Amino acid sequence: MALFSVYLPNPQSGARPDRLERARFVRDGFSWIAFFVPVIWLLVHRVWRWLFVILAFDVALMVLGSQLGLPPVTLTMAGLLEMLFVGLEARHWYGLALERRGFELADVVQAETLEDAEYRFFERLASEQITPAAAVMTRPASRSYGVIGLFPEQGSRI
Repeated sequence: MALFSVYLPNPQSGARPDRLERARFVRDGFSWIAFFVPVIWLLVHRVWRWLFVILAFDVALMVLGSQLGLPPVTLTMAGLLEMLFVGLEARHWYGLALERRGFELADVVQAETLEDAEYRFFERLASEQITPAAAVMTRPASRSYGVIGLFPEQGSRI
């Protein structure tokens, strides 16, 4: 079974039915398409920051390869490592890009396929078992005790 992160647009962006229609399900795990064609995958999913990082790495690799006279095997291995890195991280980057665009993580669903994930998410949503992730992940109020270290009271000495 795979995990799917469900991203919904912010509440300010429209009514609830419209928000649900714009839901994005991002499967966790390795992306074979991002592995084989990383630049195209990043373009299609509009992950601009990492697209520019990957393109800068490719240009630097070409320049260093030609200036230093690196063997083709070294350049090929560096390219394969880059592709592996993108394949491993692409879906995570897509989730971060969605958050920068105003989406928020609403739920994480475990399912075999995308259709099963959608069914489980909307079924749980209909029964109102989902609490917004922002409410679940709130930090507790910080407490200031005024004491740092091992001493139980301010100014106490051993």
